[in-house]
Amino acid sequence: MIGLIGKEIRMILRSLVFYVFILVACFFYFTEYAAEQTWSELRPPVMTEPQNMGIPEHPYYGWKLPGNTSELATQMRKEMGWDLDAGSTTKLRIGFPLESKLDKQEKAALTEAASKLDIILKASDKYTMEDVYKVSDGLNKQLGGSSMYKRGMDEFGFGIDNYEEAVKAQEQALVRYNEVVEAGELLPGAARYFCDYLALPAGIFPVFLSAFLLLRDRSSRMSELIYSRRVSSWTYVGSKFIALGIMLSLIYLVLAVAGGWQTVNALELKGQTPEAIFLFLGYTAWWLLPTVWASIAFGMFGSMLFRRGIVPIALQIVWWFISVLPLMGSYGLYKLIIRFNTPRDADLYKGWVDEIAINRSFYILLAVLLAAGTALLWERNRSQADSGRVRGNKTSARKAKTAVGDAS
Repeated sequence: MIGLIGKEIRMILRSLVFYVFILVACFFYFTEYAAEQTWSELRPPVMTEPQNMGIPEHPYYGWKLPGNTSELATQMRKEMGWDLDAGSTTKLRIGFPLESKLDKQEKAALTEAASKLDIILKASDKYTMEDVYKVSDGLNKQLGGSSMYKRGMDEFGFGIDNYEEAVKAQEQALVRYNEVVEAGELLPGAARYFCDYLALPAGIFPVFLSAFLLLRDRSSRMSELIYSRRVSSWTYVGSKFIALGIMLSLIYLVLAVAGGWQTVNALELKGQTPEAIFLFLGYTAWWLLPTVWASIAFGMFGSMLFRRGIVPIALQIVWWFISVLPLMGSYGLYKLIIRFNTPRDADLYKGWVDEIAINRSFYILLAVLLAAGTALLWERNRSQADSGRVRGNKTSARKAKTAVGDAS
């Protein structure tokens, strides 16, 4: 088995597609994560003189997230009012946000939730932001569980229209940033951000390698020779699965080390390189590698099932598009990749950690089951090939006897 794995690794190293995959993974790393935009999001907010980006009649000083109970309840109440007036609301359908018409029960649920927020707004100092989120949690459940009132789907931000509020918003942003740093959430947030971007190539490119992994022998006319040998299907298929999984996993683990090291340098966090690398490796192993191994197994299984490599590739592309949205907050078992497109919001992450754990555990199990299914399909193909050879030999023997009889 080890010898076959080594042989497969050498074959992978001769594959042009493998090096294309490395280039794509590095492209996403350097353009999406290891870029100035990321470092600016991870660094402390810059305290500058607020500038009016609008016009004198309608000033605009930027965008602000709710910083207290009153602001959150006010913006959420506006959203509910707009939905009631329009008679529709935004819901997620297979990961995509779509407008959905409200039925009577849903309108009643929205009206009830809006009334609860009105009560909170009358005495906002007696309530917390968590109380407001509980209202939206209940509403989201009544709307089917996949509405834009689900935590993390809508930040309920609003534009700043005066200078004093802009200064206050900067001060609040700095306070929140310091809270994140003091809670030790800066580097874990960066690691999640890294995984969010690197999940994009992980969810689609491995299938281009795995879909033709077993068909390669057929195209080179080696199938009959391999079928005739007494090699176990588990050994043969397993060696290819493990070899490709190891090689693609190494790419991500190397990028994780680079990500941890570069993040510490960019943020000037002295003495935190080992911690950063450990966190990046941990999140990569838990968030990215199940996607990689499941994609490999899916490509191998599909190629054996349909006898065509292009079929699993096409299906994987569809699966990828379904999984890529929304950017956070949707982690059903149909989601091949984990999206958490923010380096902050640790509280939201903690609220979804169980759902994420179930998703990742499912894909680890799925990868193993698909690999096992691939071995069974490969063994079936070998049995059919053996039956064909036996029938062919019998036919040849009968023809030979007939020819001898005719000659005599």
